[in-house]
Parts: sequence; C-alpha cells; structure tokens
Amino acid sequence: MRIRWKLTILLLAVSLVPLVTLKVVDGRAIRRLSDRVVDQVTATVSRRVEHELLQHVHGAALRMEMARSRAELVARTQAEGFTEALAQPPSRSAGPPAWATPAAFKDGGVAGLRPQPGWPVGAEPAPMVSYDRAVVLMAGGEPNAASADALSSRVGLLRALSDGNRARVRSQFVCLENGVHLSFPGKDGHWGDFDGRQRPWYTNAVEAGGIAWTGPYLDTPTGEPRLTCSFPLKRDDGTLLGVTGVDLSLDQALSMLALPPDLSLGASSVVVMLDEGGGAKVVLRQSDRGDSVEPPEPTPLTADDPSSLAHLIDDLSAGRDGVMQCPYQGEPCVWAYGSLSQGMGVVMIVPSRRVDAMVEGTRQDLRSLSQDSIRTTAAAAVIVVLLVLASAYLLARTIARPIRRLADAAEAVRQGDLAARVRIKPRRDEIGKLARTFDAMVPALADRLRLRESLALANELQQGLLPKEPPQIPGHEVFGVSHYCDETGGDYYDYLQPVVLGDGRFGLVVGDVTGHGVPAALVMTSVRALLQSHAGESQSPGELLGIVNTAIARDADQGRFITLQLVVLDTRAGEMHAANAGHDPGLIFRAESGVFDELPLGGLPLGVDGGERYATEAVPPLAPGDVLVIGTDGIWETRDKAGRFYGKERLREAIREHTVQSPREIGEALLADLDTFRAGAARLDDVTFVIVKGTGAG
Repeated sequence: MRIRWKLTILLLAVSLVPLVTLKVVDGRAIRRLSDRVVDQVTATVSRRVEHELLQHVHGAALRMEMARSRAELVARTQAEGFTEALAQPPSRSAGPPAWATPAAFKDGGVAGLRPQPGWPVGAEPAPMVSYDRAVVLMAGGEPNAASADALSSRVGLLRALSDGNRARVRSQFVCLENGVHLSFPGKDGHWGDFDGRQRPWYTNAVEAGGIAWTGPYLDTPTGEPRLTCSFPLKRDDGTLLGVTGVDLSLDQALSMLALPPDLSLGASSVVVMLDEGGGAKVVLRQSDRGDSVEPPEPTPLTADDPSSLAHLIDDLSAGRDGVMQCPYQGEPCVWAYGSLSQGMGVVMIVPSRRVDAMVEGTRQDLRSLSQDSIRTTAAAAVIVVLLVLASAYLLARTIARPIRRLADAAEAVRQGDLAARVRIKPRRDEIGKLARTFDAMVPALADRLRLRESLALANELQQGLLPKEPPQIPGHEVFGVSHYCDETGGDYYDYLQPVVLGDGRFGLVVGDVTGHGVPAALVMTSVRALLQSHAGESQSPGELLGIVNTAIARDADQGRFITLQLVVLDTRAGEMHAANAGHDPGLIFRAESGVFDELPLGGLPLGVDGGERYATEAVPPLAPGDVLVIGTDGIWETRDKAGRFYGKERLREAIREHTVQSPREIGEALLADLDTFRAGAARLDDVTFVIVKGTGAG
C-alpha cells in the first residue's frame, strides 16, 4: 500500500478516533448527567410528595379530630339537655304524644316531610325525613306519654345543634330505657322487631359509661354508610335513663381522606385503630376513586415489610407522625401517617410510580438533548473526513519522499551496511530530526555491537575461570554452580587441590563481590588469582584469607569488597577447618540428628581493612549422609513477583527434602525450586553455591 493511502488512513484515524471517543465520553457524560438530574428531580419530587402527603395527613387528622370533637360535643350537649328534661315533672298541659309510625311516613301522615339535605349527589333518592317532632315507639317498649313529652320538648335543642351541619350530621336521636325513641329528623324504617336498646351504639355507650363510637355500618332506614357517636343519659345517682347520640355520614368522613388528583390514582387512605396486641385494624378506607360502596369489616393493616409496619405502629402508639418507603401488595410505595386520639391513626399510601410519572417529562427532555448531540457529532464527522482527505493528498507529497529515503537507509543498515546514511535536504521538522538521529544512531549501534561482542568474550573468559569438574575427594561428593544475572558477575566459587594445599587437603571457596557486571568480574578474577597463588604459603584457611585481604585492600577502590567462605577438608587427618570473611556461614545438615549446623562466623569482608586477621575454626567433619551447602545471598534473597524473599528457611527445607540424593541432584532441585518461586520474576542477583555430601567411602 502506498504511503499516501496509509497517511490518509492514519489521518482519518487520528481525526475520527478522538471525535468518536469524544462522542462516547460525551454520551456517557450526558447519561451520567441525565441520571444525576433524574435522581435529583426524583429526590426533590419525592421530598415534595412526602411533605405534601404529610401535610394531607396532618390536615385529615385535624379535620377528623375537629369532626370527632364536634360530634362528641353535640352528644354531650344532647345528654345534658335530655337528662335535664327527664328530671323535670311532666307538664300537665301536655297532650298525649303524636306517635309516628312507618306507615305515617309512607302515607304522608307526618308533617313537614322533605328530602334529607346533604345526601350524596348521584346516590339513591334521598330519604324523606321530618323536621317536626317525631317520636317513634320501638318494638319491645311501652308507650310512655311523660317521657315522650319530655323528649319532644328538646327537639328545638336538636335543631339548634344541627343547623348548618346537616351534610355531616345525618341525624340525632335519644333512646330511653323504656324503649321510647326520638329521632331528628324523623325517618321511616323503624318497624318489625327493631329495638334501639339492642343496637351496638346503645350497648357500647352503656358499657363505656361515656362517649362511644360505633361503625362504620349501613343505616337501616336509609341504607347509607354511617358512624355513630353515642353518650349515656344518667340521673345524679348514676341510674341509666337511656342513650343519646348523633349519626355521621361515612362518605363525609372519607372525603377528609381524599388525596390530590396527581397522587390519588392507585393510592389508598385509611383510618386505623391500634389494638393491644401491637397491631392495627383498618376501620375506614378511601379508595382511589374517592367513593365508598359499603363500609368494610375491620381488617388488619398489612405491609410487605413487617419491620416497617411495626415501626409505623410504634410511631402511632407514641403519637408521632412520619413518612417511610415500604412496598405494599408487591409495589414500592410511600407511606405517610399521623396519629389521632383514642388509639387511632390516619395512613395514606401512594405508589412510587406516581412519583416516577412526575419525572418522566424530565427524562424525555434529556433524551432529546442526547439525540441532538448525536446529530451534531455526525455532521462534524462528515466535515472532518472531507478535510482529512484534502490534507492527506497535500501532505503525502511532502512527507512520502523523505520517508522513503529513510526506509532505504534503514534497509541498508539491516543488511549490515553500517556506513549507510540518510540523503535528504536539511529540514527543521520532525523528519529532519529523524534523519539526523538516524545518522547519529548508526555509529552508536556499531559501538554497541562491538561492546556486546566484548561482553560475550568476557563472559566466556569468566566461565572459563570457573571449575569445569568437581574434585574427587575421598569420602565426599561435590557439586558447584554459578548463574549470573548479567553477562558477567561478581559471584565466585573454586576448588583448591592438594597440589597447592598439601597432600590430602582440599579447599572449597565461595565468594561474592559487591555489585555486578564487568567491574565485579575483574575483582573476582583478582581474588581467584590471589587464592591460587598464595594457597601453598599458608598453613590454615584463616592465614590464607589474611594474605589475600592485605593484597585486595591495597588495590581496592570505589568501595568494592568481597565476602568469602573458605573450607579445607583434610581427608588424611579426618578434619575440617573453615575461615570466613564477612560471608553468610554455610549450612551443614547432620543426617543422624536431622538438624542444621552453621559454619562459624568470620571477620570483615576482604578489602575493607588491610590489617584484619581471620580465625581458623575446626568443624566436625562430614559423616556419611551429612550435607554441606555454601552459597551466596542471591539464593535466599531471590524475590517473587510480590517482592517476597526466598529465605533461608525455605533453603533448609529444600535441602532436607533432597538430602538422600547426590550433591548434583540436590543442586538441580534447588535451582528448580528457585525458578518456581520466582514464577517469571527477574533475577536480581547472582546465584552461586557449592554442595558437599559425606559418603564415608575412602
């Protein structure tokens, strides 16, 4: 492919990739922004909804408390009025009561009949009621003119208490112990075996001895859902005279629980009564349509999360209001609740999807923003492609020729022509710099090749200085090895033969020069030469180290020193002696006891102090099966990829595991374990060791 087309493709990639990347980043940023905005809007709307719900709960609770207080006040006032009327002597001028019967309502025999005001629009036709005196004798009771007349005298009180409140207060009544019953307004429907004294509102008031609430229930004459607040009538001595009360419209009570239209769909508002068992029962329920067909039976209040429901009940029991998130019938919902008196509370449950619906408009706006961004990016991409094609055509003519000449020069170098140079006119741009750099690089490359050849030769020479074969020592097997981390190294091991030490005496040497590379290799070579040349002049390992130290210290420079361990095996005398110059002491595994001994510690490294003297220590010779390992710190300081050290403890375990094998097999197993431990990590130091095993064979 011609360079012009490659350049065109390159420019397109360089131009379009950032544009596409920018679009991807922009898209992600818009999505993150959208998510953040939606989250913030959702949180704001949620807080607003929660606040609004809490306000509705407070309002509903306040209205219900006011309605309850008003109803109880009416009931108490009626009780005082009727008790006072019943305590007065009967009026002699009063004629016999006008007993009203169901037939009187049907035949128009009761004066002042009219449809009951405040009846719900769209419901069944309003019942006909009378606003004149209407005293109805209940089944099971005996007509009593005196008590009926006393009750009739207080009809004005009933009218005064209900004026302006007939939509909520459907009727007022009093039922005496003798069965006489007065209702205002009078209404049809009291016939058959109906006896007010057997009704729950009567028995509840008597049992409570004070205010009692009954319902919800269906009113017998009208069929309307109602609640009743009743209060007992008693003489001063506590004798029961009867019960009076007021009937309230359940629909009016439910209207207090109505939610705003934007929250009412799918919502539920209930009035609950707390029980002694720690639960709550629903006594009133407002549907999401805002109507009520029939008063429900009290049912337990439930929630998908029992712990949240328990928290709500605890708050209501303590008189606290609140808002919480809790699933209801498998759907996430917001719950707002407030306490009422007498162990009751108001709970409003709104599905969380109503909140999501309020946020949907924001989501749509953000989607439109994202689509506009995509269209803008596409238009920009088309313009960029056109500009790139034009630029590539013009630039290729200027760039292609010098690049081709650079390629020709590089090919000549590849074929071995290190005299090749780039022949182009001087330029001040990057191509000119590349040409100048290339021309300067080729001579440097030639120098590096020569240096590499020199290092390879140095490595070959250094490896030639190491022992080719281990010595044949009676009663012992020997194996030594040295692996360098660079081309040349500073580790050193050697064997001193009896020809320089004396008959039956064999020397084992392991040393480590500070640093790596050629300088360390040169120092190591000097130490080897000194040991070999002066070995015959000394009577002990310590004396030999002292001679070498004096020579090294005289010539040492740049802080290069040598640690060294020297062990001499005297096979004729059956003895072993060791001297140490700052080297980590060798390890001896004693086969009989199964424990490790260490060779004695020594003095300073060679070259630190020319006056240092080194002691010779006698060491128990190797028994059959005993293993001596002298190594450099490159063994236990080997690191894995995590930077952990191989350590001497793992070295001991590796020796112990293979102690029954030959020194060569022990050494190969140790090298393999080091490679396994490194697991591909770079080798940072030279690894050198000599292994001697006692065989007992002379």
